[in-house]
Amino acid sequence: MNQPIYKDQNLQDQAFVGQDLTGADFSGSDLRGCDFTRAILIGANFDRVVTGQTQQQVNTAVLSVVMGAIAMLVMAIILGFVIVTIDNLLFGWFGEFYRGISRVFYAIILFVLYFFQGNILEWFPKTSNFFGNASIGILWLMMLFLTLGLGATSFSGGSGSFLFLIPTVISAIVTFKVSTWFIQSIKSRVGTSFKKANLTDSSFSHALIENTDFSFALLSGICVDGWLLGSYTLFTKSQCDYLYWKPQKDRYPHHGDFQRDELEKFLSQFTTQK
Repeated sequence: MNQPIYKDQNLQDQAFVGQDLTGADFSGSDLRGCDFTRAILIGANFDRVVTGQTQQQVNTAVLSVVMGAIAMLVMAIILGFVIVTIDNLLFGWFGEFYRGISRVFYAIILFVLYFFQGNILEWFPKTSNFFGNASIGILWLMMLFLTLGLGATSFSGGSGSFLFLIPTVISAIVTFKVSTWFIQSIKSRVGTSFKKANLTDSSFSHALIENTDFSFALLSGICVDGWLLGSYTLFTKSQCDYLYWKPQKDRYPHHGDFQRDELEKFLSQFTTQK
């Protein structure tokens, strides 16, 4: 059987899903954006390869968020119109008493957002996976418009407008936190996928591995001589009994196999922080 040769090529965004690439030579190639999901890559050569995100993937991720947010913005405008109508109606009934109560209510909500922001931002990505990328953009837009609205009100010079200064500052802090999380979520997305691939006895010597998913992959016998792992590399439930520091040398563990969760701890020494 002829072994496929892809040596020293730009293979960005290529799909190799489910293909039998036993013994293939990818050495020196740019594999950013490639999809090797469920591929058979036994004994493949990945020496000096580069993996991770492509600019096209980043642009697509940002565009999906923006377009989704724009689509949802129409709904937000309609909802805002309804809220303003109800607000004016309640003000007509209760006057300044209602305004005072509403200011306190808004301030309490923003204080809750600020002091529980860690839990909220930890929980939000899980819901965004369910509702789609649009929810990410909507959260950011909501906080941005809320901050701008509160800021405009606090400097309007009207009666009691200074009461909006504290809520404005809190809203701005939350908005900044959401913006930081949003940027980080784009940067941490998977670029190259080896999910469920069979990489037994393959070599990754001096490879630069970033934004790569090895989840559920078979990694026994791989060579990791001098490879570098980005902080967004995933090894969720990957299977690896042992690996080599050098080609067919320096087996690790020296005796027996990796114990549960020992692989990721061992590979963490190759991780570069960002």
